[in-house]
Amino acid sequence: MERHRVAIVVLGGTFVLDLAIAVQAFGRRPSVFAKIRDEPEAPYDVVLCGSASVPTSLGFTIGDLQPVEAIAGADIVVVPGLEAPSAPQDPAVLSAVAAAAAAGARLVSLCAGAFVLGQAGVVDGRRVTTHWALADEFRTAFPRAHLMEHEMYVDDGQILSSGGMLAAADLCLHVLRKDHGQAYANDVSRLLISPPHRSGGQAQYAKALPRPMSGSLSPVLEWVAGNIAEAMTLKEIATRASISPRTLERRFRAETGDSVAGWIARRRVERARELLEDSDLSVTQVAHAAGFGSTQSLRRHFLTETGTSPRNYRDTFRSKPAPDRAPQP
Repeated sequence: MERHRVAIVVLGGTFVLDLAIAVQAFGRRPSVFAKIRDEPEAPYDVVLCGSASVPTSLGFTIGDLQPVEAIAGADIVVVPGLEAPSAPQDPAVLSAVAAAAAAGARLVSLCAGAFVLGQAGVVDGRRVTTHWALADEFRTAFPRAHLMEHEMYVDDGQILSSGGMLAAADLCLHVLRKDHGQAYANDVSRLLISPPHRSGGQAQYAKALPRPMSGSLSPVLEWVAGNIAEAMTLKEIATRASISPRTLERRFRAETGDSVAGWIARRRVERARELLEDSDLSVTQVAHAAGFGSTQSLRRHFLTETGTSPRNYRDTFRSKPAPDRAPQP
């Protein structure tokens, strides 16, 4: 196997899980891996780079790090997520990351690590993702990047990025698959007890973030949200707002950035997700309780918003009851 030098960047507030996933994916294998694959040593030389002693997101510090200058000479640079991604980072680190990119290294960001690549100036014009809850901040900070906020991970050639923390495993397995083939990535996934590839993206995990209703239409928005299961027409909503349907659409877009129908559909999908997670209603019952009127309408809108079906969503987000007794031999 061709060997690659991997530099993992350790910054203040680094997420420990991101760091551990990267080290486990590219670093020395545990002894149990010998039961899965005959491999004397991992095909990567891994170094952790940073200041002499770096505090992690969990409060303890990591020492024995290689100098920041080691980043520039790596074949692959991995940047784990960190607690305060928008905070300005060490200029020496950013310069080393940019130098590695200029030398042709692949840059791999995990979760909020994409912000570090953004500060290093290497994401302009590139497709990239980060944790879905940080999408607005990333888009504001780096408007010239093409943010793919619903993707589990994005491979844009030299720049590779993943979504939330456990999506780091998906991206690392993808890198292993590209470097050493599907069979090799499959064996590492067997070690991790993780699927080699997960279908769907971050949209199925994203949750609607609270948005204050402060515009002139806020009373109408609150009424619609409170009656989301009821059938309602544009004319009925406009009448409640005491304006014409055309004026309603124009003001609605100005205040929410969305059409009336699109906004209502998204609120109904949010309600359907709650019911699929917390109730025993059938999918058909959920469709009517969320205001869709038909199972087909629910499925269509649900797939658009989450990238998966209502049934698959329920299978993912509802735990199965544990067996009440041990199986008989």
